[in-house]
Amino acid sequence: MFATSLIIGMLMLAVPAAALIALIVWLVKRRQEFLRKRAYEAAQCGWYPAPPNPWLVGAAANLWKRGRPGEMVAGDFRGRGMCALDYTYETTSSGTDGQTTTTTHHVHLVALNLPVALPPLTVTADSKLKRFFGGRDLELENQTFNDAFRISCADNRYASAVIHPRMMEWLLYNPGLEWQLSGNALISWGTGPYVVPDTLARLEAMAGVIDRIPPFVLRDYGQATY
Repeated sequence: MFATSLIIGMLMLAVPAAALIALIVWLVKRRQEFLRKRAYEAAQCGWYPAPPNPWLVGAAANLWKRGRPGEMVAGDFRGRGMCALDYTYETTSSGTDGQTTTTTHHVHLVALNLPVALPPLTVTADSKLKRFFGGRDLELENQTFNDAFRISCADNRYASAVIHPRMMEWLLYNPGLEWQLSGNALISWGTGPYVVPDTLARLEAMAGVIDRIPPFVLRDYGQATY
């Protein structure tokens, strides 16, 4: 009787363990399949694997916090250099019981080259929470745009020159695009690992931003890159 109970107890422990192992194996295979498919789609675009760009990793740390770079591809989009980078970082929070919970965040960045290096300017989606906590935000003549986006820039005159009426129209047409002018690149970002079809759509919207930067902004504020 004791032996039978012992065997049943061992089986009850073994079944959850086997299920957990099976789940891990399935997740690993699913991840590998996703990466193989993504690599194939990237190659179809002429993009190739590249080591994580330290500058882009630093930009990710500034946007979120220090974390771990993942896979990166580089290439070009409509004659401009581009790269897409997976990035992972962790945050911790404490509950009412005093226990600390760690959450892993998977995000990605996409960078598209500019013809010159420009001063920093960041455009993000606005929200009631952001307005509640305040912070610097440039108000422009289009209230619909002001309600939808938040502009962070140290130079209001420069920001107003970049975000002109035609640029505002383009951004309102692409409300999900958050971006930043950072040196000689325009950076945008999203949640989860990058996916090639979504990255192509993002690059299309980003290219529209670059195309709408006035020539005098490139001339008066830009610095040549070598």
